[in-house]
Amino acid sequence: MRAQRLFLLVALLALGSQLPAASGRRKGEKSGGCPPDDGPCLSVPDQCMDDSQCPFHKKCCYRACFRQCLPRVFVKQGRCPKDRLYCLSPTQHLCHKDSDCSGPKRCCHAACGRDCRDPARGMA
Repeated sequence: MRAQRLFLLVALLALGSQLPAASGRRKGEKSGGCPPDDGPCLSVPDQCMDDSQCPFHKKCCYRACFRQCLPRVFVKQGRCPKDRLYCLSPTQHLCHKDSDCSGPKRCCHAACGRDCRDPARGMA
């Protein structure tokens, strides 16, 4: 009986180490998302290559066209729908992050800026 419990414990620990991969994240990738990147591009070398190089509450994100450690933001489930329209007017953002949107809606890039949209069906 004791051997079965030990085997079960080892199996659960092994399964737990695979949870990030099972949840759609790469190994070592932290939960959450990156803040929007609306700034102009800067010619600066990357400060990180992946999340493991950032402090606990930060992710390796693109900002101003280079990677740096930034505070993680909450990301709702689902993926943003693709927008195939192009805007001729100035960009206007109606939201900045998913938590600005009600219910399951996500803050997504649209033709003329970000706005709250229902997530597309399928995997995130």
